[in-house]
Amino acid sequence: MLMGSDWPYLFPPVPPSAGEELSTGSCFSPAKRVHKDPAAVFKVFQGELRAMSTYCGEYNKNADSRPFPNNHPLLVMDPK
Repeated sequence: MLMGSDWPYLFPPVPPSAGEELSTGSCFSPAKRVHKDPAAVFKVFQGELRAMSTYCGEYNKNADSRPFPNNHPLLVMDPK
């Protein structure tokens, strides 16, 4: 399971010179400054998974109201 898992212990330490960079963002979160620290990146990833899960839940809840062929839920796409 991806969502809610705590995996930062798998990432090696990052040298202090790594600094920050501007992320490109995604459809669920705007571009912003993020640390190159893998644990911080993973935290952002978890937040984006929660946003995607919320979107999938809303999409699935309203699936019956859409005409064919768009009346199917996104059950396999929801990361929860």
